[in-house]
Amino acid sequence: MNFIDIIKKKRDKFALNDKDISYFIQGILEDSIPDYQISALMMAIYLNGMTEQETYLLTKYMVGDTIAFYQDDNFVDKHSTGGIGDKLTLTVVPLVVAAGLTVCKMSGKGLGFSGGTIDKLASIPGFKTTIKETELEEQIKKIRIAIIGQSTEVALADKKLYALRDVTGTVESIPLIASSIVSKKIASGNRNIVFDVKTGSGAFMKNLSEAEILAKTLAKLVEMFGGKSVAVITNMDSPLGHYIGNSLEIMEVLETLKGNGPSDLVELTKEIGSYMLTVGGIVKDHEEGKSIIGKLIDNGQGLKKLAELIEFQGGEKEVIADYKKMPQGAYVKEIYSVESGYINKINSQLIGEVSVRLGAGRSTKEDQIDYGAGIFIPKKVGEQIEKGELMGRLYYSSNLIDIGECEEIYSRAFAIAITKNNCEKLIYKVIS
Repeated sequence: MNFIDIIKKKRDKFALNDKDISYFIQGILEDSIPDYQISALMMAIYLNGMTEQETYLLTKYMVGDTIAFYQDDNFVDKHSTGGIGDKLTLTVVPLVVAAGLTVCKMSGKGLGFSGGTIDKLASIPGFKTTIKETELEEQIKKIRIAIIGQSTEVALADKKLYALRDVTGTVESIPLIASSIVSKKIASGNRNIVFDVKTGSGAFMKNLSEAEILAKTLAKLVEMFGGKSVAVITNMDSPLGHYIGNSLEIMEVLETLKGNGPSDLVELTKEIGSYMLTVGGIVKDHEEGKSIIGKLIDNGQGLKKLAELIEFQGGEKEVIADYKKMPQGAYVKEIYSVESGYINKINSQLIGEVSVRLGAGRSTKEDQIDYGAGIFIPKKVGEQIEKGELMGRLYYSSNLIDIGECEEIYSRAFAIAITKNNCEKLIYKVIS
């Protein structure tokens, strides 16, 4: 088979068949297809798309070997496409496990302005994000919860494609995004998945129509693999919660599980958690699921389960009661409003850019993170603010940071007006 013919076929808008896609993935794994030819096919896919069947075949061959020591229907995973202040995994997962599900989740590090769950957990002193498979299996049997870094042994072809997408202008291709996400989930043994597809200024998908296409593609792929799924399209025009940054977000997670969380984070925790309980067969009614999640926050069972996770993976569970044990920024810069009015918008992307400049995120995969760096946003969209009132607090540890520039970008993220806009929707659509 000649790979150039496969490139031409997709270039000319014809669908690739089973043999074409099998040959493509095998060539990646064997390193027999040069990067420039892989890139050419990826660009053809980006420009011309893929059919439902093509996307399924691409995902199937990317899956490879699976880690499948858990097969019960009560095993449910959750995936977010990422956003600013998105700490939902760490609030939702302990709660649904406390309700009866089992969750063994592989999560990624953050890159760019979108934070990563693994970086947040790594800010807990001693917490291990890498576990041997035998230890992982034992942990699942004992406490039914684990959150670890993505294995380099899962969906091996995706690693190469993911790296090339980043440097070839093909990141936004929905078939390539969906196959990347679902192949890793299936390879990890998961068949029942709830997707949190975020849209807005601080999300990967900037507009609702693209987010809906991705959500439908993800849900359909899971169905084609014999699983159950729900895709929830959520708002990422404004940051989620009040805190951005790794140790700061862990503290907000803990406060949420103690019953003191911000309203938007609590609402989405109940919504996403309920859909996980529905997919996992714990409840049949969405409202019942939300009620159960609320009760598990109130009675502290979610917090107890998070404490078990921290302890099992080597972290200091004392952080739950003493936040001073978490990494702290050496410096604090407070920003005050120069006008009075209603906050009608907080641009998530600009807030994310500031967090990266402060050291809370990465510009490249090799960058080191300052776990104590981050941002506190005291006001939410729709709230009133007075001139001279606190508008933000920046935490950082390096005196090389241009804090004046960070303050300027942060201030630009806020749109303040005399009249109040309608409040933003947290959930746009649910696809199952």
